[in-house]
Amino acid sequence: MIAVDRTFPALLAIDRIDEVLRRGEADAACVSFEGRHWSYGRFDALVDLAAQAMTAAGLRAGDRVALLCTPRPEYLLVLMAASRAGAIYVGLNPRHTAHELAQALDRVQPRLVLTLKRFEQRDLEATLAEAAASRGRPGNAATLAFDDLQSCLSALQALPELPASTEAAAGAPAPDLARTAAIVFTSGTTGQPKAAMLTHRGLLLAAAVQHLRLNPPAPRKPRLLCHLPINHVGCLMNLSLGSLVGGGSLVFLERFSAEATLQLLQQERVNCWLQVPAMFHACALHPAFDPAALSHLYSVCVGGGAPSARVIAALRATGARLFVEYGQTETSSSGAYSDADASDEVLTQCIGRFDPHFELRIADPQGQPCAAGQVGEIQARGALVFAGYFSDAAATAAAFTADGWLHTGDLAEQRDDGCIVLRGRLREMIKSGGYNVYPREIEQVLEAHPAVGEVVVVGLPDERYGEAVHAVLTLREPGADRASLEACCRARLANYKVPKSFRLVERFHLLPNGKIDRTGTRALASTLPALT
Repeated sequence: MIAVDRTFPALLAIDRIDEVLRRGEADAACVSFEGRHWSYGRFDALVDLAAQAMTAAGLRAGDRVALLCTPRPEYLLVLMAASRAGAIYVGLNPRHTAHELAQALDRVQPRLVLTLKRFEQRDLEATLAEAAASRGRPGNAATLAFDDLQSCLSALQALPELPASTEAAAGAPAPDLARTAAIVFTSGTTGQPKAAMLTHRGLLLAAAVQHLRLNPPAPRKPRLLCHLPINHVGCLMNLSLGSLVGGGSLVFLERFSAEATLQLLQQERVNCWLQVPAMFHACALHPAFDPAALSHLYSVCVGGGAPSARVIAALRATGARLFVEYGQTETSSSGAYSDADASDEVLTQCIGRFDPHFELRIADPQGQPCAAGQVGEIQARGALVFAGYFSDAAATAAAFTADGWLHTGDLAEQRDDGCIVLRGRLREMIKSGGYNVYPREIEQVLEAHPAVGEVVVVGLPDERYGEAVHAVLTLREPGADRASLEACCRARLANYKVPKSFRLVERFHLLPNGKIDRTGTRALASTLPALT
């Protein structure tokens, strides 16, 4: 267990996530991007102007504000301004297709949508327009496009009165919306996106615990590299709030590359380095990786999957404190951490221990706590847990036990030394390079291909990504090739969801209930012939 210092209660007294800006030292560094720097005082003033513009345009408490953008200062401006205006932030990923963006917009029905005009070779404004045109139900959101921080603020200040909301209730928001800070999309076995409502309290609680675990002690301030997608809870909590609750600062990087990451770690004196295993793998193997040049690091934390022994050995050479963490979107990200003195074996095999500030347990199917060595489901309860799925009462109800514990879907057991080992997933989610990939979504896309009969998407071990996506399928007709199946997927799915291989099976083995034996299919997948 960790000691609770006097900082912790003060952090929990924050009511909304935007308040972390007002608690920072006015002249202290807050945001850095491409050589430019903003202090807490300056950035907080910009957030005030943006929030005032949103309110003046008619944005109400509980309304959704969606943002299509890369990790850059405009993301933090919109997130904090929406919070200050009482609205709910919804991040959208520039890697997603128009089809995927349309699904997200249709689900949350935002009143305001903002987009970066372009990123590299992609016209994000055009992609968003295509998504809006293809939506399943009419939207009435105002849309603003920007190039940089100043044009984003100027666009908000020039915003006319927003179109009337299509929601029937126009008064005070429902309780779940009133305490919701952000909506982060996740999915289930149906493949349909679910909009997880994360609360101010949950995000700040998670960030406060991360502060105690990973951030350097006073008078040093945490400085984190922010380079995960802005629709990811890791960006929202771990990289953003995890630094700001400690009065720290963010260094934005729009697109991950090992070279750029290693360069910024040194140039910007980042002292807390958090990212997913695939990113660490790329950095540790890069020719520019120099442990001596990273000796200023205070902590390094791996999340979203297990690191390899090779990566841990490389990171150990920096002299930083090494950690792994475990969590999911519905638990506001991290709920378990390894100890500061954890061995390499623990870091590669375990997820650490549940933090004592949270209510987490391993339970059997009857809802009873498991003894050490007994495999059960990780479950969570309390302030850390999300408020439910937006506009989906059935999914929300199914996510909880009768006595209020959240089903995480992850199977684990506690070792005799107290460390926790993941043993599998009740759900069939694939974790690839830090992304959550849900098989049913990909299966539905492939099932629409005229040559495909049945399909099962599985995750197979991958040294770099932890797991990689592969499709096992039967064919209705001969002649299908890898290129046509890839094209089918790329038209509707982000790149990280496209299967790495398409493997053929004559027929699937069935369970006694007539359903496809998915566990057996996964075990067999690596031995099957792949389409070329």
